[in-house]
Amino acid sequence: MSETTLSGSLPCLASLAGVGVATVTLRAAYLTWRPEPGNGIGRGTPTLAALASGTCFLTANSRKTAVASFTSRTVHTTRIDMEVQGRPNLLDCLRADHFTLEISGVNRRRLTRPLAFSAGLEFDVQMIQGATA
Repeated sequence: MSETTLSGSLPCLASLAGVGVATVTLRAAYLTWRPEPGNGIGRGTPTLAALASGTCFLTANSRKTAVASFTSRTVHTTRIDMEVQGRPNLLDCLRADHFTLEISGVNRRRLTRPLAFSAGLEFDVQMIQGATA
């Protein structure tokens, strides 16, 4: 459905991948969509209900990791609350020069136009014992 490559040097990642960080795990993941009035995304579907299921992946250094997924029961009108898959340490991914965020999915109905949605990822950070950020 969507894929974007991000720089590991983004300012918002500085506290996640800084010196003294031991592990970074995903706490929550969601997608939000701001619909344009009168512009449905699928035939007869003006909401995200056109989506049936999907998976969120992070890829860095030739390593692809599934971090979250969703099913039709977590799809709402303009938001998808994803379920975190396992708790892999994402520190190496976030410290890479670049990493890819990918959302793949299955549609219930054929989409009539591209989706412009935002992905929100919330992380838990664990510091090395005795280290300060």
